[in-house]
Amino acid sequence: MPYVWWHSGYDQRCHAFESAQTTTAERIFYEAVCEHSVPVERLEREQHGHLCVLCLIKVGTALPDDGPGGWRG
Repeated sequence: MPYVWWHSGYDQRCHAFESAQTTTAERIFYEAVCEHSVPVERLEREQHGHLCVLCLIKVGTALPDDGPGGWRG
């Protein structure tokens, strides 16, 4: 699933959000992959600041396996 990395005004971190959420215009909040919720008024639709480690792990483990000798070993 594609993701966007947006900045949360709550914890000052950049989180991964499923792209499917970005197509709904009338959202009250967005939920990150790590389950961090951000209301629309506290969300910056740009990537800056530190990345959320839990989002990185969850997005990384969801990547398809690339077979023997690949990045997962």
